[in-house]
Amino acid sequence: MSESICYHCGDEVIDKSNVLEEKVFCCNGCKSVYQLLAANDLDSFYEIENQAGQRPKEINEHKYNFLEVEEIRSKFIDFEDESSVYITLFLPQIHCSSCIYLLENIQKLEPAVISCQVDFTQRQANFILSKTITIADFALLLDKIGYAPNFGDRKKIDKKRNNKFMYKLGVAGFAFGSIMLWSFPEYLGIEETNPEFRSFTSYLSLVVSIPVILYSANEYLISAFKAIRYKSLNLDVPISIGILALYIQSCYNIFTGLGPGYMDSFAGFIFFLLIGKWFQNKTYDSLSFDRDYTSYFPVAVTRIVNNEESIVEIDQVKINDRIVIRNEEVLPCDSTLISDEARIDYSFVTGESIPIKMKKGDLIYAGGKLIGQKSEFLVQKESNRSHLTKMWNESSRKTEVKSKSDKLSIYFLASVLVISLISAIAWITIDSSRVTEIVVSILIVACPCALALSRPFTYGNIMRILGRKGLYLKNTDIIDDINSVDDIVFDKTGTLTHGNSNEIHYQGEILTREEKAAIVLLANSSTHPLSRGLVNSLNQNLGDFDLTLTAFSESKGQGIEGDINGRIFKIGSAQFVGDKENSDRETSVFISIDSRVEGRFIFESSFRDGIADLIETLSSHKTVHVLSGDNDKDLNFFENYTPSVKNIHFNQIPSDKFEYIQALQSEGRKVMMIGDGLNDSGALNSANVGIAISEDIFRFSPSSDAIIEASKLPQLNQLLGISKFSKVVLASCFIFSIIYNLIGLSFAITGNLTPLIAAILMPLSSISIVLLSTILSSAKK
Repeated sequence: MSESICYHCGDEVIDKSNVLEEKVFCCNGCKSVYQLLAANDLDSFYEIENQAGQRPKEINEHKYNFLEVEEIRSKFIDFEDESSVYITLFLPQIHCSSCIYLLENIQKLEPAVISCQVDFTQRQANFILSKTITIADFALLLDKIGYAPNFGDRKKIDKKRNNKFMYKLGVAGFAFGSIMLWSFPEYLGIEETNPEFRSFTSYLSLVVSIPVILYSANEYLISAFKAIRYKSLNLDVPISIGILALYIQSCYNIFTGLGPGYMDSFAGFIFFLLIGKWFQNKTYDSLSFDRDYTSYFPVAVTRIVNNEESIVEIDQVKINDRIVIRNEEVLPCDSTLISDEARIDYSFVTGESIPIKMKKGDLIYAGGKLIGQKSEFLVQKESNRSHLTKMWNESSRKTEVKSKSDKLSIYFLASVLVISLISAIAWITIDSSRVTEIVVSILIVACPCALALSRPFTYGNIMRILGRKGLYLKNTDIIDDINSVDDIVFDKTGTLTHGNSNEIHYQGEILTREEKAAIVLLANSSTHPLSRGLVNSLNQNLGDFDLTLTAFSESKGQGIEGDINGRIFKIGSAQFVGDKENSDRETSVFISIDSRVEGRFIFESSFRDGIADLIETLSSHKTVHVLSGDNDKDLNFFENYTPSVKNIHFNQIPSDKFEYIQALQSEGRKVMMIGDGLNDSGALNSANVGIAISEDIFRFSPSSDAIIEASKLPQLNQLLGISKFSKVVLASCFIFSIIYNLIGLSFAITGNLTPLIAAILMPLSSISIVLLSTILSSAKK
């Protein structure tokens, strides 16, 4: 039998007939894939990872034709327009860096692929495909190059992976128990009277240890090899050095007749490492439900039942439910348009902000933002929180904290390797027979848990706690941004004051019931706090009128207008409706019908309970600013109740607020902006931290970094305190890790710690850090 190895997949070559460019392949499929890669300048695939390829199988060209059945095809599409389709595929064969390289450069193989982004941990990839290729043909291409998409049950696949881990644990456990049994002569001194038996059990231990190092410990060794190959360090590097040191020393002792060496410690070491990993995973899983901040992250939609509108969380929305979306609101689930037409902005999904005109019956994908008058939709696919929060998360700002933690971890591991080397040199002069044991104990007991685990668990818990208290963050990185804020800028209307105020009275020409109904119809297409207040105030016993709204438009910070049964209605500022005699002396909205100003609705300012105390408290440690689109009619409130606040500005349109934020940032200030998620979207997006306020359970607001329930705003200072407490938790975890490592290293360096005990302590230290982080974070409830 030939010992040649296939250049593509690494399998043994029996038939040497498949040779190309002095490279041998096990089959024609592997040779074809190599030709395909080489022809498209992707042959560096083989330089990134040895044995990177997957052996191609005989593939049925019609294997994926089921994806052309529309009912099936639609299940795997995230978004589709006239020219492209977005899909997410589970590719279980993803296992190394070369897989990532090949998939993210797959457009060189198939030009119809616009882009690919691989999620290595989930073993899935997000593709954007041109309509020039079908999903079935693309799946076939992936299959041919060794990455067959799996359209099955992910839970079953994960179960299979868990079973594989348990097999590894079982092999290590069997070897550990057997070697310990055969090592009893060593412990009892029998080997001195029966050297033949000692030699026999030593070789028997060696045979049993082979599957342990090749199977049970292979993940540690492979991970360490890849890290070193790419000139980096990870936690598996010192562990792997310890594994190899124990094993090589033991093999040397066996072959030279010195005894079984450390084979019992080696097998026990791997066994307890795997037990610790299993215990860690169970601990993390038990905490993950409590840390799952998306479960506290509400996304709501207006549902119509028996012609009555009600706000419900999207988890309650079922297929064939009717929902209503208003101007600037995001559609939370795939739906078909019931209204005659609508304009949809898919920038939240694609990054392109050009609205697309859709007609009745068209399918609208989740994440599309409605531009224009409110429209009705029929739900086609149930949605979930994680789908929208994932899209929201993808637009997040990146911080450098994580990368700094990664660098500190590398420095820590490098220091451990240096300490191990110095200790080895020292013990050569003290007792050379114990060098391997000492070095392995040092490498194993040292653990950078504070950097590896403290931050994600601490911030995940803080995020969950804030969510329970009504402040919903886009992701954990926002916590660092919140903790660095110097200035807090408040919008006034709908933020400091109640957005749905019922204290409204009308001045002007008498309006008929039909005109009031038309005003409600127009205002009901807007999400502005004053529009919502107007709807709540007027929408009572108006009667049924056959009214149709067309040509709706909204000018941010100015007003809205639309054609209702041939009459042009405008609602907004005095300037917007063309009232030259009056000015916006109060918080009010003016009404014009067919260019004639009819009057105005005056909103009595009603500040939220506890707002004055909140502003005064925040002013003691932050610089507070207030921006208002109204005039200075509420200046007396701030002068009487919040005298410490001097930065108050009125008559601010949205662009003024945006420029105000940028001016503060140009001075090096870190700014938090709190306002409504739509009319203040520019300022919210520009601020270091943008928080959108929601009067009800919130609608999705892509521009903000966080969303706060209106009723929780007076508690903002306490919420900021919870965020800041994360620093205390991180410091505590860091101190704990330092103490643990100093004590562990001192025992290991002085020879008072065996590799077996070190293997038990390492996962326990990780679990301790997780529990400490969780308990301390929860103390702020």
